[in-house]
Amino acid sequence: MDGSTIAAGPLDTGAGSLVNTATSLTLNTKPTLDYVARNVLWNRLISVCEEQANALMRAAFGAIVREAGDLSAGIFNAEGQMLAQAVTGTPGHVNTMAASVNAMLKIVPSSTLANGDVLVTNDPWLGAGHVFDFVVVTPVFIDDKIVAYLASTSHIVDVGGLGWSAEGRSVYEEGVTIPVMHLRKRDTINEDLLNIVTANSRVPHEARGDILSLLSSNDTGARRLQDLMQEYSLLDLCELSAFIFERSEQGTKAALQNAPNGEYHSELSLDGYDSPIKLCACMRIFDEHIEVDLAGSSPAIARGINCPLNYSAAYAAFGIRALLTPQVPNNQASLNAIRITAPPGLVVSAERPAPVSARHVIGQALPDLMFGCLEKALPDQVLAESAGALWTLSLSGTGDNPFTSLNVVLGGMGARPTVDGLSATAFPSGVGAVPVEAAEVAAPLIYHSKEFIADSGGAGKYRGGLSQRLEVGSRSGQELSLSAAAFERLNEGPAGRQGGHRGAAGKVYLSDGTRIEHKGIHRIPAGETLVLQTPGGGGFGDPLHRDRSKVKHDLAHGLISDEAAEHTYHLSNNGSED
Repeated sequence: MDGSTIAAGPLDTGAGSLVNTATSLTLNTKPTLDYVARNVLWNRLISVCEEQANALMRAAFGAIVREAGDLSAGIFNAEGQMLAQAVTGTPGHVNTMAASVNAMLKIVPSSTLANGDVLVTNDPWLGAGHVFDFVVVTPVFIDDKIVAYLASTSHIVDVGGLGWSAEGRSVYEEGVTIPVMHLRKRDTINEDLLNIVTANSRVPHEARGDILSLLSSNDTGARRLQDLMQEYSLLDLCELSAFIFERSEQGTKAALQNAPNGEYHSELSLDGYDSPIKLCACMRIFDEHIEVDLAGSSPAIARGINCPLNYSAAYAAFGIRALLTPQVPNNQASLNAIRITAPPGLVVSAERPAPVSARHVIGQALPDLMFGCLEKALPDQVLAESAGALWTLSLSGTGDNPFTSLNVVLGGMGARPTVDGLSATAFPSGVGAVPVEAAEVAAPLIYHSKEFIADSGGAGKYRGGLSQRLEVGSRSGQELSLSAAAFERLNEGPAGRQGGHRGAAGKVYLSDGTRIEHKGIHRIPAGETLVLQTPGGGGFGDPLHRDRSKVKHDLAHGLISDEAAEHTYHLSNNGSED
């Protein structure tokens, strides 16, 4: 790692009000920064982003943001180009946000913005792919001139319509869409906008609080950025932007030299809604950039698992960068080297008004699709397939005790070329699950069990990550409603590589034995519980080449069964090799 990619240092966690002060700084000098100062400032920008994200997590009302980190935060230069992002966050939020700022500024030009103004939208085709994610953008002023933008994104649990469900036949059924507009003008919050959202939400207090938490987090980041610029007597971020982009571009080009030029193809099949979905990719690797065409993928369907191209591009680019350029910071320059295209109207490039509620079912499968191409370019260097789509657990109750609960249940990550896959890990989204204790406080639910599933990780020289079994029910004995929109890989588990076995397929059923096999809305009768078994990660390499001590360790700790040890790994009952 070169000097331009040093990790952020300790955060400035000084106390302060989260209310925007709309401070306008006046600085009189414009120094020239040396190499060391530029690197220090780069890391300080990352620290500002991380404090911005932490402020969002502290202020958020929804557990999915507060506990699971389903968010993004970043700093953009005066041209709307992403300079730095918080470590906390998801690729689907960060990489879509990289394009959102300029898209929003085309609608509300920067020349019309005043100090204290804040913009907002949840338009799926401008933001993060569905109406639940709000993007908030705050300009930062010095001497009445915009020098940067702070942007953040997070999930709002309910914005009306059908709620979290793939049942909608158009985006109009999925909730209220807010076009790009002012969330705040100077020092005045747009209460009309908030009233529209809360009037359509089943949890209005939480919806309002979550939107305002985005505003507050940007204000925190803006103040820290102003303090930083004042400390270094900076009038703008132009010199620092040029340095960051130059170093990132150089690092990206150098890293891409490790992948041989050529054209590579990959296909991936998903359960889909009523019938399987096919994802296709044609990847062309050049000396200094990569082009991916998703043509050939299934057409968009009349159910809410379609994915806008902005979200597809976000996760496809993440998959490529995770494998080829992991040491290069994620910003506009490093993202520019990857170009994702698709003809309009496909399940990966859905057009308005296609339903897109559970777009991550498609989007989060795209890193594995990219890995399928890259495995042909770099054999023996690409991890096996992972569980993919985050299993979003959406439960609600009506009657005397109405509630909406949103959590995530994690599957296994694919084995890597030199090490086992991570168990119960949200790859590629990177979020965590809401802790059981917090979930039970937020809603009248009881989590009866949450445990690893033996043999769920695909067998291999390196074993796939284990999935988990979760059982949940009503604490008050009431009937529950479940949206199964995000339950994917129920038909076939993630594939292994280089002789590794598939991970276990997912499974969903009720305590009375009823199987749940499609992505619709399901009734959980009073007194019954819901059981989720997520998919396990694929294995890497021939299982017979697995280190015997690792097989014995897995067996001793219940990660594999006696049967798997004997028949798959050929370990006899006395611990010797057959």
